[in-house]
Amino acid sequence: MAISRPFLLAVLGALLLGVTVLAVQSARTDSDAAPAALQTEPAPSTGKTTEVAGPDATLRSAFDLGEVDSGRFDARVSFQAPRAVGVRFRIAGAFDASAAGAIPSFDVGARIGVGGKAIAGGFVSLGDRAYFTRGDTGWRVPASVWQPLADSAAKGGKQQQLPLSIHPETWVRDVKSEGTQRIDGVEVEHVSATIDPKAVVNDLSQAVRQNGGTLPDADTVSRAVKHAELDVWVGSDDHILRRLLLDVGFGRGRGIDADLRLSDVNEQQRIEAPANVRAGAPEGTFGQFANGVVGGINGVTGTPSASLEALASPNPRRAARAVRDHKKVVILFRNERGLDDRAMTSVLRDVDRRTKALILSDPVGAVERYGKLVEDLGVSQTPSVVIIDRTGKAQLLEGYVDSDTLTQAVSDAR
Repeated sequence: MAISRPFLLAVLGALLLGVTVLAVQSARTDSDAAPAALQTEPAPSTGKTTEVAGPDATLRSAFDLGEVDSGRFDARVSFQAPRAVGVRFRIAGAFDASAAGAIPSFDVGARIGVGGKAIAGGFVSLGDRAYFTRGDTGWRVPASVWQPLADSAAKGGKQQQLPLSIHPETWVRDVKSEGTQRIDGVEVEHVSATIDPKAVVNDLSQAVRQNGGTLPDADTVSRAVKHAELDVWVGSDDHILRRLLLDVGFGRGRGIDADLRLSDVNEQQRIEAPANVRAGAPEGTFGQFANGVVGGINGVTGTPSASLEALASPNPRRAARAVRDHKKVVILFRNERGLDDRAMTSVLRDVDRRTKALILSDPVGAVERYGKLVEDLGVSQTPSVVIIDRTGKAQLLEGYVDSDTLTQAVSDAR
C-alpha cells in the first residue's frame, strides 16, 4: 500500500502556509516598499504527467509520491527576522505503509526551538494503536479516540476527505536543470525553480476555503515576497523525491529556509511502541499539543470531544478497585480555569493528609467514565466533590467546600 501523496506534501504545505503568514506581516510593515520582481505567469497544466524528459517533468515527478511505501524523512525550517528571536522547527521520523492496514505505521518526532529554549515531543502509530511520545516514554492515545479513526480509514470513510487539495507543481516557473549528483548512494537529478507567490496563494486559498478559512489576496503576498526559490533532487531511475530546499525572503533580513530530505525509500522500517508507556496524558506544553491532536481526530471522526486527560485518566479504574475493596473514595471533578476549582485542589491535598480515603481528581469531562459509581448523582457543574463510602453509596457536594467541612463529611461517611 503506497503512502498517500499528502502525507509528505503536508510538510511542504505547512511550510508554505507559514510563508504566507510571514508574507502578510511583511506586507503590512512594508506597505511603502516597491513591488517584488516576481510576476504571475500562467501556471503549468494540472493534467496527467506525460512521459517527457526534461526539468519540468522531473519537477512534476517530485510531487508524485504514489510509489512511496516506506522511508525516513527529516524536515527542518528556520524563521529569521532582525532584532527578533529566531525560530527553528524540525520534524523527522520513519513511516511504513507496506503492511496491511488503512493507517500506516509511523514514528515522528518534532522539536521547536525559540531562542535558547526548545520544546520536543513525538507521535507513534502502529496502525491499530497510537502513542504520544517524549523520548522513550509514551502515553497511549485512548481507544475511544483512535479506534473510530482506524475504523473509518479501513472503510474508506472520512479519511478520504483528509488529503490536501493542493498542487505544488503549479506554483513554479523558470524551471532549470542543475545536473546530476548522488545523495545517500542514489543518483539524483537536481532541478531549480522560482516560486510564484500568487499561484501559491490562489491554490492554498481553495484548500483553506474548503475548511471555512480565508487567506489574504495574492497581490498582498506577492508584494511582500522579494524572492522565493525552490530546489529539488529527484531519483534518476525511480523519479522519487530525495531532497527539497525552499528559500523565501521578505527583505530587511526576514525570511524562511526549509530543507526536506527523504531516505531509505521503500526499505522496511522498524517502528515500535515506546519502551515505557505511562497511564494518563503528558503535561505542560506538550500536553496542550496532545489535546489539540485529540480534538482534531475527534473532529474528523465526529466523536464527541473531550480532553486527553479525561479520556486517558486511570482514576476510574482506581476508584472501582477501591470500592470493591470497601475503601472510601473522594473524587474532585474540576475545571482548570475556575478559581474555586483551583482552591479545591489545595483542599483535597489537605483532606488526603487527614483521612485514609483514596483522593482522586479529574476534569469534569471524565464523569461518564466512572459509570455506575456516579451516574445517579447528576454531576453537572464544577467544582463538584463525590464521596463514596465503604458500601459504594455516593453523595455529591457542589461548589467550594473548606477543608474542615470536607474532612468531616468523609469521616461521617460509612
